[in-house]
Amino acid sequence: MCTSLTYIDTLNQHYFARTMDFPTTTPWRPIFLPRHYQWSTGLTTNRTTKYAILGGGRLPKHFNSCLMADGINEAGLVCAELYLPHAVAYVTQPRLNQLNLTPQAFINWVLGEHQSVAAVIADLPRVNLVGASWGDDTGEVYPFHWYISDTHASVVIEPTGGPLTAQPDPAGVLTNTPILIDHQHRLNKYLGLAGDQITTTTRLAAQQVIQAKKPLPSSSIPTDRFIHMALRRLGTPRLSAEQAPATIFHWLQEVSLPYDADRRYLISHNYTHYRCLIKLETRTYQFIPRTTGHQQSLTLSPEMVKAWQTPYLFPAN
Repeated sequence: MCTSLTYIDTLNQHYFARTMDFPTTTPWRPIFLPRHYQWSTGLTTNRTTKYAILGGGRLPKHFNSCLMADGINEAGLVCAELYLPHAVAYVTQPRLNQLNLTPQAFINWVLGEHQSVAAVIADLPRVNLVGASWGDDTGEVYPFHWYISDTHASVVIEPTGGPLTAQPDPAGVLTNTPILIDHQHRLNKYLGLAGDQITTTTRLAAQQVIQAKKPLPSSSIPTDRFIHMALRRLGTPRLSAEQAPATIFHWLQEVSLPYDADRRYLISHNYTHYRCLIKLETRTYQFIPRTTGHQQSLTLSPEMVKAWQTPYLFPAN
């Protein structure tokens, strides 16, 4: 499920992009959540957003709250959740004197209550992630890790046990399991290098692969998608502002998962529901659904933030 990346063009404009790969048949669509929006933590408490949010989400059957997968808030903070099966370690019970959240609620807390990556990091010690469902139509406890970005920093948060911490992502790419450090090790191994750190040598080797036009890993497994996107991002000469959006959408298409109508209702059928690109400086959210391939471009403008007082689900197509 999902491939994501951060990017900075030659004008130092910042982007976040991702594919949303998931087996659910509930339509994913752009969603606006206003300031002062009350939402449930999935436990026994409610919280209220301080900042408006624009992103990708869905309204599941038999549930009256939007489940967000990614988005940007009015302060320019971006957060996206991606699957991390077989690696997460949530606690089983809420704890006194801590902020108890279910995994699905974490993205609402990040975007609804923070202005920056630094603010999220400072707030992490008080968060307790409880392995409970938020109450959606499946009742699942989602195994997530999160990619968080602003114009100053980008970090990954992986709940693998103990207090939550944030780590940098020098490859600028995130997919699913395994954890980030293992992805980095596999990338270096693919390039014939030792170690699990992204170095200048890693970047130079990636550039040689792209310049030589060698075939990139093309399977649907997360490790191959990570290597494929990391080679594209690290090995391609820095894109101009004119080149970046179309090129990044093309990169996402290369790692998108195909849809099979005959397998649509199987819980194991992951396919790409949408691709999105977020421009951080302009708070613009570009959304391309699988069903039409047509791009919607929406901007979280100051006027929208001030005037829109209720959640709004944009058309899925």
